[in-house]
Parts: sequence; structure tokens; C-alpha cells
Amino acid sequence: MPHAAGIYEELSADECLELLRAHNFGRIAVAVDGQPIALPVNYSLDGDSVVFRTDPGTKLRGAAMGRVAFEIDGTDESSRSGWSVIVQGVGTDITDALDFRSAQLRLLETNPWVPGEIASWIEILPQSITGRRLRREDPQPS
Repeated sequence: MPHAAGIYEELSADECLELLRAHNFGRIAVAVDGQPIALPVNYSLDGDSVVFRTDPGTKLRGAAMGRVAFEIDGTDESSRSGWSVIVQGVGTDITDALDFRSAQLRLLETNPWVPGEIASWIEILPQSITGRRLRREDPQPS
């Protein structure tokens, strides 16, 4: 009996940005004390920059002026298909920045799920944005 095969495809930059614009929840991956950690965040996208708010702590300490990765994904377990987008770049703490761009970014709606003030802002300046999709291909009848 033939089985379904997966088709793996790279997403274009435009497809990656479209997916980033369509969602608002992802994971920030940072290194803290030499150890990698990925943590959930609500985010907004401005151009190709990812912006999120956080409290002082692991995310702020690891992301501010550090190399970071940010990832979003979607899956459909029943069809064994899905996609992911990864933004790699440098995190910048824009909480107290006085430049016009940082002030504009702080106006973005990020809607953190965690209660509280969540007063610190991080912008991820991307150095690369890549994406992949895996979809199932049903076998052709013999």
C-alpha cells in the first residue's frame, strides 16, 4: 500500500513576511549564561523588524544587544503538514531610546497575554528571515 510523502519547500521572503504579519505569537530564542532558551512572546511586525514587550528578566537580559532567533509556526497534525518562519538578528532594547523610529515602534499594539505593565520594548533587527513548509503529497493510485 503506497503511503503519503512529504514535500518540503522553502518559503520566499514575501511569504515569510506575510506569515509574520498574519500572526502575533511566537518564541524568542536567546542565550543566557551560555545556555539557550526559547520563550513565548506576543509581537508586532514593522517592515521586517519584530517588536515585543517584556518585563525585566531572562528575555530582556538575553535579547538586549544579543544575537537572537525568533520563530513562528503553524501545524496541522491530521495532515502532518506545517510551516515555520525564523528571524535571526540582533535584539535592541528600545525602551528609553529617543530616536523617532523607536518612539514609533513603541506605539505598536503588541497585546501581551501576561498581566502587568510589561514596560520594556525589544526590537529585533533581522539579518536573515527564512521559512519552510512541509505538506503532504498523497500517492497517486497505481
